[in-house]
Amino acid sequence: MKKIYIVLLLTSNLLLNGCANTISTNPIVKSTEQDENTISISTYSIEEESLSSAETALTSAETTEVEQGGPYGRISLSIPTGWHYEIYPMDSEKLPYGLYGIQFFPEDVADGYVNLVYIDDFGVCGTGLAEETLTIAGKPANIGTYDNHKYWDFITFGDDYSGIVALTYKVENWWEIYSEQVLEILNTLIFDTSVKEGEAYIYSADSEADKIGLYFTLKKISPSGATLVFHQYDENAPTGTLEYGDSFVIEVWKNNIWEEVPIVTDDNYAFHDIAYTIPNKDTTERELDWAWLYGMLQPGNYRIKKEILDFRKTGDYDKYMVYAQFIVTTPTT
Repeated sequence: MKKIYIVLLLTSNLLLNGCANTISTNPIVKSTEQDENTISISTYSIEEESLSSAETALTSAETTEVEQGGPYGRISLSIPTGWHYEIYPMDSEKLPYGLYGIQFFPEDVADGYVNLVYIDDFGVCGTGLAEETLTIAGKPANIGTYDNHKYWDFITFGDDYSGIVALTYKVENWWEIYSEQVLEILNTLIFDTSVKEGEAYIYSADSEADKIGLYFTLKKISPSGATLVFHQYDENAPTGTLEYGDSFVIEVWKNNIWEEVPIVTDDNYAFHDIAYTIPNKDTTERELDWAWLYGMLQPGNYRIKKEILDFRKTGDYDKYMVYAQFIVTTPTT
């Protein structure tokens, strides 16, 4: 089930439900090991090549430093004049894949773009994949290309840039002219994991109750609340109606165990005795404010626990527990 939401499926020609004013000082290095899936050439430097007019424009153009922060670190690129860019923060809901990042493409093209994003659990599957190992922005990188077409489908970064992925979309009409510029832009990448902002859901196996075809996630997370999201993906799995109530528990990862977050209210409290229905083959959302019970959460790793009933009739139901893990990085006073 996780693959429905997280893993990229890649097929031929389609990715599905997958510089100041000078050349960068970090050269792009091709692997020197040669086999059917790699290209063996020496260290690549644009200065050693005869430049096309587009490449010449890149080397002499002024650039804009573009940044997008997020809970795993800040992504930054140098975007040259003649290129358009968009930034996408957490929960923008405009990225087909990834949590946050930067999109860029030549200003004079009608379609297609490159997304540089943070993906917390990137995976690919399919046939016809060829891969190369390179060094980009001083970090090891893996380029994946499907079905021998002229553009690559994805680049994944390693070491302390792990989680950063570049993805191409409908770039075939302009790739021959601008492909080297794309690599030069990526070569300016900086991923600063010391600068974190915002919050994020983290996938874990206990987010899913496969017996009832349910997957529990969060979005629009803040130190004071979040949007609960229930995905019911198998209409034949429940034996009755899936329901949940207002009650919840938040735990924090501390001393290598999950501990319940201390309650801040001095008053007796109770949750409303109400049942919300989760429709089959659908996604259900509900806003949750937990500040009244736990206060503003401090930076750390948390999970929220929700009980789900597979309700057939009064006195005839099964209980399931699902958890959604998340991180908080925003300091609170």
